[in-house]
Amino acid sequence: MSDLSNLPADIAPATFFQLLEEALANEPAPAGASPEKLQIHLDGDGGGPWAIGFDGGKLTCANENAGGTPLQLSLTVDDWRAVVAGRVRDAVAAKVNVGFDAKQAASLYRVSNKTDQIKAFSGDLQLVIQDQDAGKDYKVTLTFGGGAPNTASPKTTVSVNLNDFVGMAAGEINPQQAFFMGQIRLDGDMNLAMSLMALAQG
Repeated sequence: MSDLSNLPADIAPATFFQLLEEALANEPAPAGASPEKLQIHLDGDGGGPWAIGFDGGKLTCANENAGGTPLQLSLTVDDWRAVVAGRVRDAVAAKVNVGFDAKQAASLYRVSNKTDQIKAFSGDLQLVIQDQDAGKDYKVTLTFGGGAPNTASPKTTVSVNLNDFVGMAAGEINPQQAFFMGQIRLDGDMNLAMSLMALAQG
């Protein structure tokens, strides 16, 4: 099985998605797997659109734009590398086991009430992870509802310090408490962020 837990910092997107497809090659589609694909847009050298989903019972990672998918992720290639193979990955890995679980990844496509709820959302939510030590912000934009991503003027922006982000990933910080204590800042439409937070905790 391909190792996705210790990727080189300069990994190319095409190499990553090939490794991901290989890691899930023998993982059957869960019963009632969602027919929709997750669309990822990477902006920058070696980037492009990547559609991840099940095709004929097998998970595929195609360098294509599936169009109209209920959930899309947009980020620059540099920010993507920070998340999968760089500073964000390393910070999280220091406290959380980031080993890859094929069954868990495949189960994300299982049709459930949460899947239906996600399809009901619309608009863009941009997560900004602020790395003060490096003097950088890493941005990930989630687009709901099948529209074209708007990374320049998202409906909602959620900003959090990298250390607090790691604390939430490790279960040491409660996101709702972090919001009320000012560790998470929301700008724009708060309803989308609050609805997603409630869905994640439900």
